[in-house]
Amino acid sequence: MTNKESDHLRHLLTSFDAHALGEGDEVAGANVLATMAITLANLARRGSGIRTPDWKLIPVDCNVLASGSLTSNMVLDEVVTPVGHCQDNLLAHLDRLLKDNEAEEKRKERNLDRRWDLSGGHPANPGENSLLRLMTGDPELEPLIESHEDEWGEVLGSSPSEHFVDLIRRPRVFITGATPALLDQQLPGAHHSQALVAIGLNRASDAAKFGSICPSLMNGMIPAGPSGEAVRGRLLITDPGDVLPLATKADSDETAWLARLLWLVDGSAGPEFPSEDASDRIIPLPHLNARFAHAVRLILANRLNSRQPQPLIFECDFAKSQVRWMKFLNDMEGSLPGIRGTARCLLASLMFGFQRLIKVAEAPEGFKHYRDGIEALAKHLIRRMANARAAILFSANEARKLAHKRKILTKLDGEAMDTRMLYRGVHLHADSCRELLSELKGDGLIELSGDKWQRVEGATLPFDLN
Repeated sequence: MTNKESDHLRHLLTSFDAHALGEGDEVAGANVLATMAITLANLARRGSGIRTPDWKLIPVDCNVLASGSLTSNMVLDEVVTPVGHCQDNLLAHLDRLLKDNEAEEKRKERNLDRRWDLSGGHPANPGENSLLRLMTGDPELEPLIESHEDEWGEVLGSSPSEHFVDLIRRPRVFITGATPALLDQQLPGAHHSQALVAIGLNRASDAAKFGSICPSLMNGMIPAGPSGEAVRGRLLITDPGDVLPLATKADSDETAWLARLLWLVDGSAGPEFPSEDASDRIIPLPHLNARFAHAVRLILANRLNSRQPQPLIFECDFAKSQVRWMKFLNDMEGSLPGIRGTARCLLASLMFGFQRLIKVAEAPEGFKHYRDGIEALAKHLIRRMANARAAILFSANEARKLAHKRKILTKLDGEAMDTRMLYRGVHLHADSCRELLSELKGDGLIELSGDKWQRVEGATLPFDLN
């Protein structure tokens, strides 16, 4: 990171009071701040995003894994809980309304009129009108104004107008469950066929267990809607038990989906976040936890507003930033295979989320939005993810090497063997076996006598892998 990028990042984190958000821990504070911004983007109505001057819409969504005890617990308290409260309130209100509606229906049994009626929805939109004309018109006659293909284009280009019954059937903007089966039960109720899906990993087996559903959720390829509509989940995974290293080392098909998430990790794998500098004299945005909870309510209010359904669009000159971002991700592919797809929308999601946190309430006089710091933050998060992955895989490789060394020493226990016999006996590639033999010799554990290797008497590895 350049000095300029470090300054931009420090200014951004200070302006959003990340130090206080993390209760004095810069890493946790930055992780929670990023999760807040991304979650606001993930909750937005379908079609929301950032629109550039050339009218290109960059979507906002990103699947997140918060790993480590501190970050996970703070994400649960400061992000998941406010979203869950909104969802619970909506479900409770709908349940109460349906019970009141049932009571109104029972008035008819006493020859009393209803005192109110549920809304029947909104007037038909162009797509519904086109479908009605196609289904009820004379098939032998051409439409007076448009062709049949134009009519079908209207049908395919718009969703039906939203009715109250649609919200009753599909009210879930937020879904959580301890098992894939519990998620499956709730997916048909996903509002607009997409939901924020929160999952906790409490043991290593959980990563493999959710591998049966999470890839399809991220791809939007689960036909769970009432009419078979594909449902998409935007994942927010918490890992308080630090399952991530074990699951990554397992290197199995069942846990491969974890690599498709943005890892926000505790620990000192680096690079570290810059500390606050009092000389910056930056005025921070106050009450960030309350701002986030308020922003969640407004984002969901926009999403549920069926009378004036409009996605949230943030217009800014973002095209060059996105090009730089994709170049950065391309450079990181060697350390993080697949990161171009995983994090393509990360920068836009952060930009969108920070904008919502600022606009939700009046900012204090003198507050400045350090937009350049958002790109620095996005890069920093990716570099931390790369370092965390490297640390995990390095230890995994070392463990595999020690296991093979132990097998070699076991083979040489009481019998000298040549190199060919050894690499066949321990099922290793010849070059890999020669490398391990060289290391064992350098450590004084084996010696070469003629063309055969033998174990030095009393030689043992530093610890027993079993």
